[in-house]
Formats: sequence, C-alpha cells, structure tokens
Amino acid sequence: MAERLEAIRDDHEAVQAFVLGMPKGGDLHSHTSGAVTPESMIAWGAADGACIDTTTFVASSGPCADGAVPIADALEDQALYDSIVQAWSMEDFMGTLLEGHQHFFDSFGKFGGVLIDSRSDDMVAQVRSTAGKNNQVYVELMQGFGSGTAGTLAEAAMLDDDVWDEPYLLEKRAEILEDPGFDAAIDAAKASIESSLSGSDTLLDCGTPMADPGCNVDVRFLVAANRTRTRAYVFGQWVFAFELAQVVPEIVGVNLVSPEENANSLRYYNDEMLALSVLDRFNEEGATRKPVHVGLHAGELIPDVLPMTPEGQMELDYHIRNAVEIAHAERIGHGVDALGEMAGDGADDLLSDMARMGVMVEICLTSNDALLDVEGREHPLKQYMAKNVPVALSTDDQGILRIDITHEYVRAVEEQGLTYPQIKKIARTSLEHGFLAGESLWKTRDDFSAIVDECASDSPGETPSAGCDAFLRANDKARIQWRHESATSAFEESVVSP
Repeated sequence: MAERLEAIRDDHEAVQAFVLGMPKGGDLHSHTSGAVTPESMIAWGAADGACIDTTTFVASSGPCADGAVPIADALEDQALYDSIVQAWSMEDFMGTLLEGHQHFFDSFGKFGGVLIDSRSDDMVAQVRSTAGKNNQVYVELMQGFGSGTAGTLAEAAMLDDDVWDEPYLLEKRAEILEDPGFDAAIDAAKASIESSLSGSDTLLDCGTPMADPGCNVDVRFLVAANRTRTRAYVFGQWVFAFELAQVVPEIVGVNLVSPEENANSLRYYNDEMLALSVLDRFNEEGATRKPVHVGLHAGELIPDVLPMTPEGQMELDYHIRNAVEIAHAERIGHGVDALGEMAGDGADDLLSDMARMGVMVEICLTSNDALLDVEGREHPLKQYMAKNVPVALSTDDQGILRIDITHEYVRAVEEQGLTYPQIKKIARTSLEHGFLAGESLWKTRDDFSAIVDECASDSPGETPSAGCDAFLRANDKARIQWRHESATSAFEESVVSP
C-alpha cells in the first residue's frame, strides 16, 4: 500500500482518488453549523420563508424588514445567490489574513437565522452523508443545544468580582440546577437531539435499499460553550452540558468555541480552565454519573491576532498547557502555537507530557492555513508525530471552508509528506480517541498491532466469533473500530489485488 501511494504521489488526481477510497475513521472536530454548505442553507431558508439583508447578508425569519428580501429570490437571481455564498463561506474570498480571519467568524452570525431547530435533522443528515461518502464511520459534532439558558441563569447568580474557587463554583452549580428554567431547557434539548437523529435517519433512507452512505456513520455530540461571553455564562453552559450528558446518551463531552483571541476569552481563560476542572472532578466523583469527556480549542493563535503588547503576546505561552494541566483536556483542537509555548518547562516538555498522557490533537490543516496562515513546514503536525503525540485530521468547518475530510488527507500527503502507514495510523487514532462508550478494539491504547483477546482469533471483514461478537455489541468504540478495520481490509485488498 505504501508503494502504491508513493508511485502516485506527484499525481494530484490519483492521490485524491486513492484517499477518497481509503477508510478514514472519524472526524472529531466539526462544528455542526459550520459543516453545512451555504447552498443547502439557501435552499432551506427559501423553503422556510426566511429573509436576507442585501447589504449585510444577515438572514432572518420572515416577514422581511426594510433592506431585506426573501432568500427565495436568490434561486432566480444568480448574482444574489453568489453574494450569499461568498458572505456565508470562504468561497472566492479576497483580502488580508486578518480580514479573512474576521470574515470566517462573522459568517456564523450571518447564516444563523436559517439554521432553525426544525432544520436540525437536515443538518445532521448532511454531515452524516458527507462523512459516509468520504468513507468515514464516525463524527463528533459541537453545538450549543440551548445551553445559553443556563448561561443566563449563571450570570444572574454570579457577580463579576466574585472570587472563584471549588466551594464557590459548586455552590453556584447547585443554585443553577434549582432554577425551574434549567430542567425545561434540558428537556427541550433532549427532545431536539432525539428528533434530529431520528429525522436524519429518515432523510437518509436508513433501513431501506436506497440507504445513503451516511446511515453507516455514528454521531455523538459535544456541548460547546461560547468563550466570547462572560466567565459566568460559560460556567452555566458547562453545568448544563454535564447534566444534559446524564440524560442523552449521544452527548459525550464538552468544548469551548469562538475566537480564542477574543477579549473575554483572554481575560477569563484560566478561570474557565479552573471551572471545567471543578465540574469534571465533581462528575467523576459521582458514583452513578456518566463520564463526560473534555475536548478544548487551545493554541489556535498567532501573534497577529493578539494585542501587540507584552501582555497580549504572552497569551501564546500557556493556553495548551493550561488546558491540559488545569482543565484536564483529553483532546486539543488545533494546537497550532504549541512549539512556541514557554510556560512550565517549555514546548518540548509540553509535547512530551501530552504524549505520556495520551492527549490527542485534532489537526485542521485547511482551517489553520485559511485563518492563521500556518501551513506546510510551519505547521506543527510532524513535530507532534515525532514526539508521539496522538494526532487525527479534522475538517473544523467544512461547509464554510469548502472542503471535506478527503481534502484534509490529501493535504497531509501532498503538503506534509505523510506516507500510507502514517495516514492509516491517523485514521485509527481518530477512533481510538473518539469519546465513544466502551472499551477499545485494541489491546493497548495507540498500539495498533494487537486487538483484544476476545477478538484475537478473528479477522475484521469476516463474521466475528460468538465471543468477539458479544464484545463488539457491548462496546460501541470497539464495534465502530471493527467496522473501520473491516472496511480498511477491503480497501487494501482492492488496491493491492484489484
């Protein structure tokens, strides 16, 4: 397999075809709203009677206010259609790095008006379908799920100048949970998630002869707090996340999203790491509570996006380290500035610690190029790999960035020079570090040379023995890994012995 890829390395179309057919595990870093294509959002908005401001390109529900027209008009007006696509994505963007950075984050506020709750099933269906067509079996999606209700409750309960420590935060957690509005928000989120998942099955024709490839893609969710809000608001969102996970099996973790360089994000960064540590420890100590995993955006920074002051530039020194050491993050999203982190014993020590602790990095090559101008040899991917830090490729916001996971694997081959054994390991790592319930298929974590004893005499792609089948049924992670290994065996056989 390695020889086949090397033989076509300089042929872009051949590499793309090879990688498209390759099973690619899971996408662990994907924002639901950013994963949806603007073309689909225009179609949904038109069907739902939404409007578009022709100056700002901000969508809203009807009836249309002054300066806005029905989005349906774009279906007959190509110039308007193209302008909306460009406003809602990085399509044909022309501008400086910082202008592109801003344009990307601004786009979420423009198309949000068409992503109403009744379209949740459409969004999940599209993400699953895209993943299935790109030969993936698993996706984790980040959303807010109405956690803003708890954020508002927290802001009412917590004063700006309160000193944060564990007793104080647990006291405020209890107060937030006592508010009647909290349970109502949990119930609404639970119903919405159930509807979106079952609705996506229907839209994909799952269980029928016409089933879309997305039917073979399992989905889990992370509740994403918004770091541009106050620290109290973020705390409330995380309180909500831990409780929602107790009643919704598909909620497997928490995250922190929006621009890392935002003033509130910088101001409250360490407080929020402390808060997550407290909530995580409280959850772990509850004998009957379901585990909730921690993934964090950290190190998605370059000097240009930070204040040009000594204090501002110091933010480059510690974000990843504190996410790992204080908040106990199991996965880091982006991690671009790792090689410049000077806190503690420096970058080399940080990467060694991450390798020892098994902290995986979600690598988003196109996103890091488009938003931070970090690509090729400047990207830390190969340094992570050299230090045995687990890595997996992710899309981040494939709809806005106009990509898919195959595009990211092609970049890894062509720009990073990765070999077939390396990208095969990356695909396996994505599932090994997915926040799935149950035990792994692999006997030793991140060692893909031997599977567990229950399936040691079985071969993926063949019907498992009774003992292996029972193990796979009892462990979601192993079940999905088995599916991936079976597909990988078939793919390799088709390439080597067509």
